[in-house]
Amino acid sequence: MRRIPLLGRFLNWLTPDFGGIIGAACFFCWSLTPSLLPRTWIYQAMVSGLTATIGYALGVLIAWVVRLVLRRVRPALLAPSRRVRLIAWWSLGVTTSGAAAWYLTSTAGWQTELRTLMGVPSPGPNHYLLLLLVAGAIFIVFLAAGRLIRGASRRLRRFFARWVPPLAALVASVLCVTGLAFWSWTGLLYPSLLGVANDAFAAVNMETEAGNNAPTSTSHSGGPGSLVSWDSLGRKGREFVSSGPTVGELTRFNGRPAMNPVRAYIGMDSAETPAGLASLAVRELERAGGFEREVLVVVTTTGTGWVDGAAADALEYLYNGDSAIVAVQYSYLPSWISFVADQEQVRLAGTALFDAVHAAWAELPEDDRPKLIVYGESLGAMGSGAAFDSLEDLQSKVDGALWVGSPDHHDLRTTFTAEREPGSPSRLPVYQGGGEVKFWGGWQEPLDLDFDDDAPPVLFLQHASDPVTLWSWDLMFSRPEWIDEEHGPDVLPTLDWYPFVTFWQITADMALSATVPAGHGHNYGGELVDAWLAVAPPENWPDERTEELRNMVHSFRADQATGPLG
Repeated sequence: MRRIPLLGRFLNWLTPDFGGIIGAACFFCWSLTPSLLPRTWIYQAMVSGLTATIGYALGVLIAWVVRLVLRRVRPALLAPSRRVRLIAWWSLGVTTSGAAAWYLTSTAGWQTELRTLMGVPSPGPNHYLLLLLVAGAIFIVFLAAGRLIRGASRRLRRFFARWVPPLAALVASVLCVTGLAFWSWTGLLYPSLLGVANDAFAAVNMETEAGNNAPTSTSHSGGPGSLVSWDSLGRKGREFVSSGPTVGELTRFNGRPAMNPVRAYIGMDSAETPAGLASLAVRELERAGGFEREVLVVVTTTGTGWVDGAAADALEYLYNGDSAIVAVQYSYLPSWISFVADQEQVRLAGTALFDAVHAAWAELPEDDRPKLIVYGESLGAMGSGAAFDSLEDLQSKVDGALWVGSPDHHDLRTTFTAEREPGSPSRLPVYQGGGEVKFWGGWQEPLDLDFDDDAPPVLFLQHASDPVTLWSWDLMFSRPEWIDEEHGPDVLPTLDWYPFVTFWQITADMALSATVPAGHGHNYGGELVDAWLAVAPPENWPDERTEELRNMVHSFRADQATGPLG
């Protein structure tokens, strides 16, 4: 018998704020509007539940401010009759239900259209009902947590009110609760979570994926004569040096005797500082004969030390093995954690590695130097670009640069975009005529990839649907330029911007960016062949072999288990 009053008190405790429900409904509906990439229903439910919670909090805040104003201007409006309150709540219920139904129906169509653009099968209609139920459950959990915090604040306010005026007690209680929450996150939860993540991924770093074995070639780190052991390379390092085309495969493809490509890699446990890792990488590169090859590529890895095998394979096939790639691991953490936790780490690693390699390269006779190219993907592109202060600095030190899926925090990319020619889009800007620096959207957006002959080429490859290249903190409050420009071929024309919501939409898309088919999102496949041919074309490459190599690399990337956000 006592369960009914208890349940009633619990439901009364959870009764939502009127203004909060308006905010939650608006944000929930906006979360269903088109985004960049298709989603599963459970993922969309989590995004919508979190977004609705943010909308509820903003709605409560706005309603609180309105009540403060009305209390001074029209206090009578703060005490409506029971009939008025019922009409208001029923109207709100009918309106929000109708809006949610309309947006759920529309999002089914939008998702189907987006999946068609990317060649992904569409889910059944039942998924959208499950989406609503799970999003609602997530919202209720956050609402209950908020009520607990509010209850603690009220108790503190009553406690402080014994000694200070009511307004001072209110301010003191809010400051105490806010301060405690801030300390709990910055001083306790965040460091603890970061430490747990680092320990967990450090353990993963010790593992070796099935099929990855120590190389038998002296040109690969971890093999015979290497300055570093197989075990020291880390999981992604072992994956990199144990893969790639063999001499036999290169010879069969190109129809002439091939060389064994150089793959020099240093795991982060081999030295204590970025400078130490870079110095060891140069010695390992010298040992393996990397400075004696036709082309030398300095790669800044993603967070876990991952090097895109598709990019490496494409280069080695193009040069028939007469190539060298050098890379250094600087973290155990995936890129998305490294990006949030410590962006400076990747910048230091990228700069240290390039400076060390460039210093050794510059000491060689000019006629005996290999082409020096810098490459980076995702977070690695940001770290790679950090080694250069300007376009002039970059072109005075390298023979070419290829940056794939660069984040907004890539300093050179930001400069080129800000100083682009009038009328060119911010997503694919034209900088100084496009003869030395080009932005390419991939196969779906054909571009003349011929560069001027008198300057080292710089190429940014970035899909229209790649959230990594579009994400920015500014999305939370500012309407980005690219949203009002003509959208790319795999982006829905109905994609729009909403405060807070679009920020979370793009943030959520980043987690899925490597799971879509190659050619979309943050998944770059056979396009890397065209990119290498533009930035570092080998001599006497037969054009008739390009399409075959594209298909090979495209298939390789599609089969990879690890995405570029690793």
